[in-house]
Amino acid sequence: MERSDFSVPRRMSKSAFIILLVKELLSYAGLFLIWAIIKLFNSGRQRSLMETMEMLLFLFICYLVFSVVTAFISYYYKKYYIKNGNLIFIYGFLKKETVIPLQKIQSLRTRRGFMYHLLDMKGVSFDTLASKVAEVELILDYKDWDALIERIEQQEQMPEEDKQPTEENCVIREAKPVANKYTLKLSNLNLIKGAFCQNHFRGMIVLLGILFTFYDKVLSASDRILNLFIDYVNEHADYASLSVTVFVICIIVLYLVIMILWIVNVFMQYYNMEVQIDKAQLSFESGLFTRFSSRFSYDKVCTVYVKQNIIEKYLGCCTIMLKQAFNATQKDNENDVKIYGSNTSEHFLNWWLGKDYVSSLCIISAKSGKGVIGYTVRFDIPVSLIVCIVLYYYELYSWLAVPVVYMLISLVKGILAAYRSSITLKEDYLEINNGKLADVRNYIKYTNVEFVSLKQTPFTPFFHRVNLIISTNGTSFKVRSLKEAEARGVYELLISNSCLLYTSPSPRDTR
Repeated sequence: MERSDFSVPRRMSKSAFIILLVKELLSYAGLFLIWAIIKLFNSGRQRSLMETMEMLLFLFICYLVFSVVTAFISYYYKKYYIKNGNLIFIYGFLKKETVIPLQKIQSLRTRRGFMYHLLDMKGVSFDTLASKVAEVELILDYKDWDALIERIEQQEQMPEEDKQPTEENCVIREAKPVANKYTLKLSNLNLIKGAFCQNHFRGMIVLLGILFTFYDKVLSASDRILNLFIDYVNEHADYASLSVTVFVICIIVLYLVIMILWIVNVFMQYYNMEVQIDKAQLSFESGLFTRFSSRFSYDKVCTVYVKQNIIEKYLGCCTIMLKQAFNATQKDNENDVKIYGSNTSEHFLNWWLGKDYVSSLCIISAKSGKGVIGYTVRFDIPVSLIVCIVLYYYELYSWLAVPVVYMLISLVKGILAAYRSSITLKEDYLEINNGKLADVRNYIKYTNVEFVSLKQTPFTPFFHRVNLIISTNGTSFKVRSLKEAEARGVYELLISNSCLLYTSPSPRDTR
């Protein structure tokens, strides 16, 4: 049987087992370390060095054997083949089957790290909207990969006319029209600029959460460590107070550390990004040490997201995200493609729409009112006031600047949100503008709208303002504080132009 013959069930190549084993070893490494720490610190007696080494060796052998067994099960009981235009996976002791129609594959995602390079293999994940189970990853050699991708392309329905490439700009180092396709090679310098322009405060919060979680797990591993820590804090509590200046300096340092780590992470993940654009598909490939790639057709993109904050506007770049529809087993944004530091949004919008998106005429638009401000600050203002009262009660006057500044920033965010929030219906798509400290534009095709609803607020009878909810399979938007008459006009046009699965009645219809 040829290696490229997919007509009968077959396992992955033997090299795939090595990669699966490495994955299992890395997956259970954390549990092994925690297990070892618990055994070392929770012992009821003192062990000699030889006994400690014997115990660690025993734990390591258990960890190694368990990883080998799980990797072998994953390898041995996984088969795949193609029959009647379907990619069929057989897995598990009970030989369960997952059937994926080739023409309904939403996207292909690949990865090629060090082990993949060493063994000349490629990891491939298949995503489909019809999938009700977790995605299946295959580890293929390049001969099988080329044969499989050829079979998939044969099943896909391609548009009749090719989209012509647009004019290149400064972020593009090279544009090569080749057989109805062209290549965008995105600049690494612009990548760094784009990573620098992101909101790193969110990353700082995430890092603090991770550190706290790790700290909590380590302390819970041993009561001895916990008691030592408590004793240390009680002994040095008098010296633990920090001034406002020291606190601000710590925040700045932490912010800079987060920013540097974020830039390094983005650079490693999106290094030398290359985009292949043809008449119906986009293919992305990037990565420094591990090369990631994804491939999907234009009809799988439900939203094109373009963000530009003040720094990005000054540097002449923006952040682009292609949001895909996702199935019930996928996490939100799991398969979205991000492009940092780009000024090529026109390329992707024109490809996605199949025409010059700027030429699409405006039909109707509606702008949010001042009610967005109240929604934005509804939690920040009360929390800031409570903190101010507590600080004043304990005579910590120097710290009052922190909640006051936070409250002012929240108020500014609310004003900017009200200024930027709007919805515009054009001939071929709708555009939702939102964002606070950045200008965010979401472009959606009418055919991707699955749900639309008008919702009243407690203040609707007084100000005649309502909220408009729009959902696609993958993204949901709420445009707040619209004039009731304008919102109803947008609502009715969306119903007539969209292929809706469900619509909620307008506020007036429910009266």
